[in-house]
Amino acid sequence: MNTMTRCWFLCNLLLLGCVQESWQLVIKNVTIPSMVKANDTDHVILDCDYDLEDTPSRGLVVKWFFNADEVAYQWIYGREPLAGDTLSNYVELNYPASDDPYTMYRAIKLNNPDIELSGEYRCVISTFADEKSASGSMIVYSTEKKFDLIYTKKTIDDKDGVEITCMAEGLYPQPTLNISIEGVPENQTFDITQRVDGLYDVLSRTTFLDEELPDITTISCLLHIPEANYNVSHETVYYPRPPTTSTTTTKLLHKMETQTLNDSEPGNGGGNLSGQLSINILLAIMQLSLILTFNYLQPFN
Repeated sequence: MNTMTRCWFLCNLLLLGCVQESWQLVIKNVTIPSMVKANDTDHVILDCDYDLEDTPSRGLVVKWFFNADEVAYQWIYGREPLAGDTLSNYVELNYPASDDPYTMYRAIKLNNPDIELSGEYRCVISTFADEKSASGSMIVYSTEKKFDLIYTKKTIDDKDGVEITCMAEGLYPQPTLNISIEGVPENQTFDITQRVDGLYDVLSRTTFLDEELPDITTISCLLHIPEANYNVSHETVYYPRPPTTSTTTTKLLHKMETQTLNDSEPGNGGGNLSGQLSINILLAIMQLSLILTFNYLQPFN
């Protein structure tokens, strides 16, 4: 190969390289909501913003795939967009993401998102000259339709005890449910069921002997959806033994007595100090007795 031929060949290679470089298709940004609450919004938009730059528009196709290989949406430049079977009930066709005719139908608008739309999404932009793709995941989560914490008096090995039950219904993705009493170890059973509609129902149950528990026992139930970073809890108070006006009453009476003394200082009305003390102490005893009796006679909260 002579010098002139070699020079011509190298120049053509360089020219071809420059042309191919100018044909670089670029995906500028992909917008896929990571978490969406079901029945909380009327639509979500999944957008795949790209730039053809100098890439020829011949063969321009936008595709969205749902959970790997399932085509959820397709737009061929110059034609009407189409939706795949799985998402056809959600996709709003002909939603314009831009005024540019080459990117107008690049996005998917999904109306009334439900848990069925949870999964992996991937957009693929292709022409006869180039192809680029980008992906992301979206979780459509559902919070509880019902959440109850109850306790029932129960005889355990001929001793007084209590059975605690916590239940929640209508959640997605899979939740956890835990019963706890501060400072007291628990051994609970956990049951979870996925319904036909894909939602989860959960139940947790445990038992305690009354002698294992403090006089005033705070029971907590924590409901958690790990994938959605969602937490909610319920609390109730259980009295293992009949309430008495002992230490708690004494503390309250002392507080009432102190308050009365403060209120009887000059400039605050004064009055008969001993009479006020007697009346306030009597009212405190009556109030506390009613509260404790009411709580003890109500096993459900």
